[in-house]
Amino acid sequence: MARKKNEGFREEPQAFDHDADTSKAPFSWAVTATIGDGGRLVIPAEMRKLMDVKPGDTVALRMVDGYLQVASQSATLKKIWESAEKLKRPGVSLVDEFIADRLAEQRASDARFDRLAREAAEIGKAQKK
Repeated sequence: MARKKNEGFREEPQAFDHDADTSKAPFSWAVTATIGDGGRLVIPAEMRKLMDVKPGDTVALRMVDGYLQVASQSATLKKIWESAEKLKRPGVSLVDEFIADRLAEQRASDARFDRLAREAAEIGKAQKK
């Protein structure tokens, strides 16, 4: 029995509202897709364009309340930056704060080594007597 050649996945043209604000309500519009062989799901071209993904790109998948969410790397990074921005304190440089903390740690470490060196020298003097 001859095996039918796989024609790949073809997308059917679908109406798409380019002006819809999809960032605030991800489930306010939908298009249908069919699960193919091996569980493959083809993301429609317009959605891939909005997600800024191309063939071979890695995306993050997660289930939330029964919905499959697909996030591009750029969307994930944007979320991370937004979260980090909320943690920033006005007028405070995290770099300067980090450097100050690191210098304080180094001073404490130096003081400990100096104390240990003095103690070792005292023990050495005491053993020579």
